[in-house]
Formats: sequence, C-alpha cells, structure tokens
Amino acid sequence: MSEGQEHGQEQKLGRIAAVDFARGAALIGMAAYHLSWDLAYFGLIAPAFPTTPAMRLFSHAVAATFLALVGVSLVLAHPHEFHRRAFQRRFARIAGAAALVTLGSGLLSPPNAITFGILHCIAVASLLAAPLLQARLAVVFALAAVVFAAPFLFADAAFNPAPVLWLGLGTVLPDTLDWRPLMPWSGFVFLGLGLTRLAWRPLPASSLSRWRPKARFALAVDWMGRHSLPIYLIHQPILFAILYAATGFGPGEAQRTEEGFRAACIQACEAGGGAAEHCQGSCQCVIDGLTAADLTIAFTREDLDAAQHATFSEVVRQCQGRP
Repeated sequence: MSEGQEHGQEQKLGRIAAVDFARGAALIGMAAYHLSWDLAYFGLIAPAFPTTPAMRLFSHAVAATFLALVGVSLVLAHPHEFHRRAFQRRFARIAGAAALVTLGSGLLSPPNAITFGILHCIAVASLLAAPLLQARLAVVFALAAVVFAAPFLFADAAFNPAPVLWLGLGTVLPDTLDWRPLMPWSGFVFLGLGLTRLAWRPLPASSLSRWRPKARFALAVDWMGRHSLPIYLIHQPILFAILYAATGFGPGEAQRTEEGFRAACIQACEAGGGAAEHCQGSCQCVIDGLTAADLTIAFTREDLDAAQHATFSEVVRQCQGRP
C-alpha cells in the first residue's frame, strides 16, 4: 500500500517490478484472510476458522510483508534526497484512507470498529521512518529492535486507556476487526527500510531489479501491487456484497442445525492445525456460549444485528483462549 510512485522515475533503478509483485501478492493474501471472516460471518464456514492458529499466523505474515514493503518503497521513492511534497501527498492519501476504514467499519460493526489497523500503522510509521532515510544504519536497526522488543519489555496497564492503547504497550486487546498497534508492527517498516538501504549498492546489478513479469497472472499481480491502496479500500465491500447476494440463493441446509454447526467448526479447526481434542472442546465451548447468550440464531445463519454480532465475536474469542 506504500507505493513509492511519486519520484520512482527519478532514480536510476526505475520501478522495481518485483516489489510491486510482492505487494500485489500480499494484497491477495490479505483479501483471502478477509474472505475467511466474511465466510464465517455468513455461516458458510465454521465461525472459529479465521481465529485458528494457522489463519492468525497467515494474517500476521501478510501484515508483516505489507509493512516491510512500506520501508522498501520509502527508500525507492527517496533514493538520494527527501522529496517533502511527494511524501506529504502520499501521507495524506494513506491517512485519508485510514479514516475511511474507521468510518466504514464503524458503520458496519460499531462494537468492532477499526481504530488502529494496518493503514493507521503505515501512516504513523511512515512519519517516524522519514528521518531514518538519512540516519545511520546502526540507528535504523537499533530502533527496529527496540520497537519489536518493547511490548514484551515495557507492557503496562497504564497504556490500556484508548488514547494510548494504539502504542502497543497495553496489557489488553481491543475488540476490533483489525489491530496493528505501533509496537511491534512499525518495526517491520524500519526493518524493510534498513535492509533496502543496506542492499542499495548491489541492487542495480541484481537479477531482482531486472526481473519483469511476463505471464498474465504475474502481470495482474504486478498491476495490483501498483494500485494497492484503492484495491485495498474496495475489495472488502465487494467480497461482502457478493456473499450477501450469494447466501440469498443458497441456504446451505447442512449448516442450519447445531450438529451441522459443530461438525463444520471441528473440521475447520482441525484443518487450521488444531488438535482433535482441542477442536472438539473449543467448538463445544462456542455452542454452549451461544446457547447461554440466547444466540442459537447463529446456528441457522440468519442475520445478526450489531449487538448480536459483538456477542458472537466475544464468545468465539473466549473459547479460543481456553486450554
């Protein structure tokens, strides 16, 4: 999503297609993860599937890739000097997009509104990374190490209030659809920036800088990488609308009963790497929690209002944390 387009033509390397391709591939991964939540929301897969260890690891890997590429693109966009106006335009676009994500998620699911997701992290981390374009490499890597370690070394309940929770030093997790606090996630931006500066001299002669996509699929992924911000903003509404329309024609009777719900939940949990005994207990926990909350409507895949969806998410989260 950090595309470094404004002054890419001023550097000797030009655009590096491999970077665009990597960003496009990460965007596909992010869309796939978001799709898993949409499928769970509409009852087409087990509700616990997006929170299985394998899926959470997948989402973290995708987010880390996106953020590292922000650092890469900052170096490519400002190879020899800092272009202040170009940076300001880019920052305004990302900050505006982050505000739209907060507004849209707040309208869709008020209890789970995104207050500091990946776009928010990119915007703030970019501001912090700008001075690192000219700093000593030792400073860049030291800052990345501190940011990665800070949540483990300095976490404290004093950072739990909403005005400072986004720093990532709190001891609680907010109920939100996307949470990428500044620490440790901005560390990937600093790491990507440092590694790109470190590789700057050999980069022009490398095969990586000369690679160009040729196959149609590779060209499509490369194009997505060059237009990642608008695609990021529209992909989720499109996926949600498609599933909303599709579920009106295919009721999926196999998942309309408690037993069907249980079977689908266990199957998805085990497919995500969970042990059979753990999956059975977790899925039973979800069923018991929904029953206790008078939310068996979730078994039948009928629409949930915002309050019911918040309760549903809370039940699933609590059950995922059971031993």
